[in-house]
Amino acid sequence: MEFNKGYSRNWFFLLLGMMTLQFSAVNAYAIAYCAIREPVSIIQEFFPGYVSYRTFEGTVDEGVRQEVLEALPQSHFQELGTHSLYVVYGEEGISGFVHARTEKGIFGLDEIIWIMNPEMTLKTFKYQKNRSGPIPKHEMENLSATVSGAGLTELVAARENDGLNRRDHMIITSGVKALLVTNALWPEL
Repeated sequence: MEFNKGYSRNWFFLLLGMMTLQFSAVNAYAIAYCAIREPVSIIQEFFPGYVSYRTFEGTVDEGVRQEVLEALPQSHFQELGTHSLYVVYGEEGISGFVHARTEKGIFGLDEIIWIMNPEMTLKTFKYQKNRSGPIPKHEMENLSATVSGAGLTELVAARENDGLNRRDHMIITSGVKALLVTNALWPEL
């Protein structure tokens, strides 16, 4: 069997070039995580009497990153980039807010949708994509009760609970990030 060095060298450089392109695209992949696939259905589910909604886009800058770093020192910032906030309006004005976060779960990236009250406290959350495995109903009820009505101070305190498992800690941390980023990017709301 004859071995063609020229042909092998071309394939080697092609493979090397493709790997280089793939590794250089990592930053591009890290920016566009936080999106809601079907915002209207989420808004209808949590705000059944809504009249309209608006979408606001915001980009996390160095100042916002510093705020998150102060509250969550172990954060990394490839996860923070451009975000969308859905402001939901009812007959009387703002009914609430919808914001998505993508977090590193146990078996991959988990996508969590946060529903907020008009006072910028958490109302509840819903998984858009859960790669960390099913959550038993009673545990989901406990988590929902923990975050329901919680502001930033309450969530940071809940996050310090030593009894939290890895998944619950990630969910509560995600809520902290959702509130921090939302308040920092859209303080006028």
